[in-house]
Amino acid sequence: MKIVMVDDSPEDRKLFRILLEGMYGTDLEFFEESKGLEGLNTCRKVAPDCVLLDYDLPDMTGLEFLTQLQLEAPLEDPAFTVVMLSDLSNYPVALEAMRSGAQDYLVKERITGQKLDLAIVKATQKVGLIRELRDEHARLARSVAEKDVLLKELHHRVKNNLQVIASLLRLQSKTATDEGAAAILRESQHRVEAIAMIHDQLYESADLRQVHLGQQANLLMANLFNAFGVDRARISGQVQVCPRPDGAPLFLGVDQAIPVGLILNELISNTLKHAFPDGRSGLIQIEAHSQDGRVDLSVIDDGVGVPEDLVTRKSKTLGLQIVEILARQFGGSWELKRQAGTVFHLSFPER
Repeated sequence: MKIVMVDDSPEDRKLFRILLEGMYGTDLEFFEESKGLEGLNTCRKVAPDCVLLDYDLPDMTGLEFLTQLQLEAPLEDPAFTVVMLSDLSNYPVALEAMRSGAQDYLVKERITGQKLDLAIVKATQKVGLIRELRDEHARLARSVAEKDVLLKELHHRVKNNLQVIASLLRLQSKTATDEGAAAILRESQHRVEAIAMIHDQLYESADLRQVHLGQQANLLMANLFNAFGVDRARISGQVQVCPRPDGAPLFLGVDQAIPVGLILNELISNTLKHAFPDGRSGLIQIEAHSQDGRVDLSVIDDGVGVPEDLVTRKSKTLGLQIVEILARQFGGSWELKRQAGTVFHLSFPER
């Protein structure tokens, strides 16, 4: 056992040496200093198992000594086990000593060999537990980092595989002789690309659990505008996603981001195909905000408007059937309105 005692009383240092020799015998390495600065230097040199520290030193207080130790090693990673010693029983001082990094506080006049042994053992065990917790925290941090890397790689590979599927669908649509079949293949391609974009966002994101809704909507719109060869001077797109009431960005968990992405894909595709015929110009807007635990998402255009039977849900296109199925999966509700064009509104619980 390697112990450093920092105390300006030779009598106290002698007494403690005798007590410690009776406890540890030849296993004891005892170092003693009368001043705080010298004690700090000795601690740095010998790296003791325990420091017995007097509260009143000629050049500094025991608390100042602890402060110097904290500059070198924080509380969560203590360099030494410290037991504070004092001539007086002073609860506020004892409390401050413990807060400053001491593991125990003893009154000199009440010390016996048994009490000293118990204090050193408890203090050493406490520091041991702190270091074990630190090491376990570091191990868990490494484990989480490794899993994040693996999960990123998974998202990357899924995105690549989906892009391969999308490319195959695109090639197949170009070779299809029937225009109806080619259109179906292109729609399937766009749906696969919508999912691939989400995995790409997750791969690029620092948080692998959620997707920024505004970024997702912008990427989807840009991809579909390119796929349909939209003249941006004729048809423009805008995305406005408001922050949450607390000012945080509006994110969606993966379980919501994928169906929401597919829904946006269907709505934007249908708008580009039907809302602006014969060279008509216009605007497609995506708006979203969070309120009272729900996300409200709207897709608005100023085109020719949808047929009345779609508004009343007397008939449903495949796209609207997909929207209804997906919305139901995550507890969402939707409505379609003719209002200076078309307004689609989706509301779903925020997770």
